[in-house]
Amino acid sequence: MRIGILGGGAVGLLIAGYLGQSFDVTLIVRRESQARSLKHNGVTILKNGSTINTRVTAVDQIEAVQEFDLGIVAVKGYDLFSLEETLVKFSAERPLMFIQNGIGHIEWVKSLPHQHLIAGSVEHGAMKENDDTVHHLGEAGINIALIRGDWGVMQEVVSQSVHSFPFSIQPDFEKMLLTKLFVNVCINPLTALTGVTNGKLVENSFFQHLQRDVFKELMLLFPQMDEVISFNKVIDICRNTYLNKSSMLKDIESGRETEIESILGVLLDKAEEEHHFVPNMNVLYRLVKGIEREGLGG
Repeated sequence: MRIGILGGGAVGLLIAGYLGQSFDVTLIVRRESQARSLKHNGVTILKNGSTINTRVTAVDQIEAVQEFDLGIVAVKGYDLFSLEETLVKFSAERPLMFIQNGIGHIEWVKSLPHQHLIAGSVEHGAMKENDDTVHHLGEAGINIALIRGDWGVMQEVVSQSVHSFPFSIQPDFEKMLLTKLFVNVCINPLTALTGVTNGKLVENSFFQHLQRDVFKELMLLFPQMDEVISFNKVIDICRNTYLNKSSMLKDIESGRETEIESILGVLLDKAEEEHHFVPNMNVLYRLVKGIEREGLGG
């Protein structure tokens, strides 16, 4: 099976490194220099003192003649819209899987001409070291759910996924993505602002109190999630990823654009439309946007 993965960040490299053990994987990246590095070195995964190296194909732009049986879109949410011309080169009959944080991208994804669309939620911890090397910091899984269409060849990926990199099929993509969103909103902005690892949030009573307040605001927006996720789930994830730095904190530290719009911005729009009072989320959003602007040069 031929799998095309768009995006050479931490998650794209991690997925390519594991799936490339069983399938013919091509990484589609922005820079020619990264494509050269991947062609020469493959993908290296560093985990618990061990090294996994996987040979992959890499291109710096998708060629019209290429055909993939499955496409996995692993770029940040804010980069999706610039990929539309590239994505339409994937056959409309082949499944596409999207693994962005948040929910702001879903309506755009539904507008694509592809018949089979899959949403993914990555729970692994990953940190990119360089163009071809990624640290696998926490073993977890990837939850997947159909947006529309059929699973197709994705069923083969699920059946052949290794113990350390499993895929788990979920019945409802909206509840799956909202569960991840609750976790992201309660962790990422706070770590980005305080500079602490995930676990420190639950060790500090002031941080944890703010997390709880944010969680309550989320329930105002999505009351249907009351029986799906509890605040204890957030606490457990913080403890299980104690030493992990959130992706938003790493973006802030590197002076990169964050995913605050797709994680919090869309929720503030929803709150305004539905006349909900969410002061904590408003403050977190403005603080992250302000720090982000400073890091991006004002």
